[in-house]
Amino acid sequence: MKTIVVANQKGGSGKSTLAVHLAAAAGYAGDGPILLSDTDPQGTAGDWFNQRKKSGFDTPLYAPLVLSELRAKVQALRDAGAAYLFIDTAPSIGSVNADLFAVADLILIPLNPTPADLRALVKGLPLVRQSGKPFSFILARVRANLKNNEGAAMALEALGLVLPTRMHERVIYAETFAHGKTALDIEPKGVAAQEVTALWQAVKARLEENANS
Repeated sequence: MKTIVVANQKGGSGKSTLAVHLAAAAGYAGDGPILLSDTDPQGTAGDWFNQRKKSGFDTPLYAPLVLSELRAKVQALRDAGAAYLFIDTAPSIGSVNADLFAVADLILIPLNPTPADLRALVKGLPLVRQSGKPFSFILARVRANLKNNEGAAMALEALGLVLPTRMHERVIYAETFAHGKTALDIEPKGVAAQEVTALWQAVKARLEENANS
């Protein structure tokens, strides 16, 4: 099982949207069994899952995590045959996330291409690096033709690996999230679904690179 932790110190970065869409994309790609978990006290991804279950969807599955039993629980999920575990986190990078980083095969850091997000990242990046775990940046909530896009991408490349696919600001992400769904469920051939599918392939390729390095 590969564990993917989605983390960012700053709220509003699109963590939960990214986590649930990647989990759904992995399922649609046939890469399951897929598990989703949520360590954010606000329970955003957990709420999404509950709505999704009411809509009749049976994937991804949801796995509650207790931080005090984190390693044992992740091992139990691995032993049960899960292929991928996606963990949404609270909007902070502190001691709790350090424990989560320790069980991660890959840390994904979604960032809006704004100076404020880059400044916030500088504060949290040392802890990510201290974990010794592979990490990648994803430009999220990107607005087309914004001058900050390329500048942010270049700044992130100087700090570490940026995945080539960007997750743009799209109404369908917010609309589907509120109902426990994803863009892949509603418009499987739409531009958002294609975007998320490509992003999952990039994440999977990154995991394979790490495994072979």
